[in-house]
Amino acid sequence: MKKNNFLIFFISITFFTCSKGQIIKEASAQEFTQLYPQTEVLEWIKSYSFNFKPYPILQEYAQEKFPHQITFNDMYILKIPDATAYFCNYSLWGINGFIFINNYFIKENQIKCISPFYLDKTDTIEVPDSLTEISIDDSVAICSHLYPDCYGHFILDVLCQLALLEIHNVEYDYLCIPYQSKFMKEALELWGIPEEKIIPLNFNLSIQAKNIIFPTSTTQTTNIYLGVNYSHPFLIEYVKNKLLQGAIKKGSSINQLPKKIFISRKDSPKRCLPNEDKIFEIFEKYGFKKYEFSKLTLTDQIMLCNSAQEIAAPIGSGSCNIIFCSPKTKYIEISSTVIDATFFFLADIFNLNYYNINNSSPDDFNNGPWTQPSVFPIEKIKDFFNENDV
Repeated sequence: MKKNNFLIFFISITFFTCSKGQIIKEASAQEFTQLYPQTEVLEWIKSYSFNFKPYPILQEYAQEKFPHQITFNDMYILKIPDATAYFCNYSLWGINGFIFINNYFIKENQIKCISPFYLDKTDTIEVPDSLTEISIDDSVAICSHLYPDCYGHFILDVLCQLALLEIHNVEYDYLCIPYQSKFMKEALELWGIPEEKIIPLNFNLSIQAKNIIFPTSTTQTTNIYLGVNYSHPFLIEYVKNKLLQGAIKKGSSINQLPKKIFISRKDSPKRCLPNEDKIFEIFEKYGFKKYEFSKLTLTDQIMLCNSAQEIAAPIGSGSCNIIFCSPKTKYIEISSTVIDATFFFLADIFNLNYYNINNSSPDDFNNGPWTQPSVFPIEKIKDFFNENDV
């Protein structure tokens, strides 16, 4: 039945292609409302400061690169009548996923000041000529961000935008959101979004709607910190509760959920450990079970983390699932050639017991590349278990 509803929806709107170059400019949310005075600001969450626990690794260096006292930027929910939104594959240093509205990039929807305008020091950019257009006489909410195909950014950025809409009871007819990956579809199903209400957000898609409802970035901070994504506690907690409730209702397919799990990165070409099998041999002696999360349903990932008492993982998107852990769960992070405080701060928000097995240095962080595979010293794993009660 869902498929039929989905097909009916797409028959009821207009598709066509066009070949027109578009010149994009940048504007702040307030500048945009001056350019388009019919724009309604549904919510404006003013900047505020938040204190996390200090990151415990390389502390003097860490306080400069990812301090625990930070200020989140203003967040807006804009409602723009008779507007056009364009999801663009404009590539910048391997970055994509920019959304332009009425040929403007709204500055508050960037992350870590990443935008063509900031990095290339330019006033305008030209986007690809060929695009597919949809015209729909209803209200469309758009939730997306940079790197939308990355599980971590989908959870921390895209779903937090969706949470922002729900918390403020913003109504819309359709939701335009990244929908091409299995985890995206599963997340929105657990969230309770009807399939017939979803417009898959694909590159080079342009939507002209009666109203475009657009939440800006929920993770942008006043200063630029490259080695961390800061999350608003009230938003990521909302995301956790929404998905966890859906997963509990659906139920796990794993009959006996283990108390100790090791999240493998064999399924990722980035930041993987070529000697992971040797590393896991040690963890296995202490009762850990290994899982490649990309081979599991999202429900099983959530329930594994929610029932675990100890979780070990190399740094990567799979560690975002620690948000589903119960308080006091032990989270053991393996840091190799990259220092990233994202998951430490998530562990702080959810009151987890954080441990780190570190083989990173400031030189690794400053000189990169951060994403390359790296053999991890086995002796450091052995030393960790000799020195800690886990």
